[in-house]
Amino acid sequence: MAMKKFRLIALFVVLAAMVVSANVAVAGNGPPTQVRIVSNITFNTSGGFNTGDFNTFGAASSGGLICASGTLVDTSLIFVGFQGGQGFQVQVRKTFTCDDGSGTFFVKLQIQGQFDGTETFSWVVQGGTGNYASLRGSGNGSTVATDTGNINTYDGFLTG
Repeated sequence: MAMKKFRLIALFVVLAAMVVSANVAVAGNGPPTQVRIVSNITFNTSGGFNTGDFNTFGAASSGGLICASGTLVDTSLIFVGFQGGQGFQVQVRKTFTCDDGSGTFFVKLQIQGQFDGTETFSWVVQGGTGNYASLRGSGNGSTVATDTGNINTYDGFLTG
């Protein structure tokens, strides 16, 4: 019985150590760092995905956590909720590719739109490639319509 109790305690200690080390690894990514991303989107009226360019600002940009600029493409669009006449929801996935060759990062937007053209959205970074494989973050944003697309402004925080 004493040996069984010892094994149980040893297992508990090992599991606790694993949990602590996992939390230290996540914390090792550094504190959340402020970012603003401004993208200029051109709507693809021939049926393909929308494309555009982006620039980044704030401590995440100046500190090298994220590249300064690049291009982007929408990789998924799902429209819902417009049937009730109370606005609509759009889920968009985007791939941002950095001009400096440092990698790409993936962003998912949940857009809340009104029929007067105003939109707000929440966003989350879902990793990437190269320097951005462990990039994470989230925030909120707004959209301003243009003649050929829109300008999206993302405000939030990143870790990586």
